[in-house]
Amino acid sequence: MLTGIVHRVVSKPWIYDSVQKLAGRDQNYRRLAPHLAEASCKTLLDLGAGTGECARIVPASTTYIWLDRDPEKLRGFRRKTSDERALLGEAAQIGLKNKSVDIAVCVAVSHHLADPELRAAFRELARVCRLKLIFLDAVRLESSAVSNFLWKYDRGSYPRNTEALRAAMAEWFEIEHEERYSIYHHYWLATGRPKAARL
Repeated sequence: MLTGIVHRVVSKPWIYDSVQKLAGRDQNYRRLAPHLAEASCKTLLDLGAGTGECARIVPASTTYIWLDRDPEKLRGFRRKTSDERALLGEAAQIGLKNKSVDIAVCVAVSHHLADPELRAAFRELARVCRLKLIFLDAVRLESSAVSNFLWKYDRGSYPRNTEALRAAMAEWFEIEHEERYSIYHHYWLATGRPKAARL
């Protein structure tokens, strides 16, 4: 019951942004920033974009596309900007043409997706993305009491370990860079290029 109440409260955009900040969003964005710099003068898809906070750290010359399935998050994004492109939709069925974006970024999404949805999301990202995927999510680490506590109250139902995420991504992407680090959660950050032979 308490978990359900927490989820309902945190779904409000301004509360969601505050919780993300407290949970280490800015430290994560410092890790992401060098990779997102490559989106200069390119088209970037932000999959599972939430309230679009990632748009703050992409180069000004980037064509940013917001995509999420939550209408409440879209309202939060629209309160911040009316200039950027936005798609309300699912990670497993992206409403964009083949190779229509240069780079995709997927932050804190995979733990909300069941295994078939995660496989479909990576397939769809490989289909729409021409150059690169930047992927970041918290990972399950059974030996970490703090991480286990945080997962208990997270809205996502499918936390995975690094090996499971790497295997799912590697089916559709050649992984070129990866790193692990901790804030409160333990994180896996990886980049990869779509496997042409799979498409």
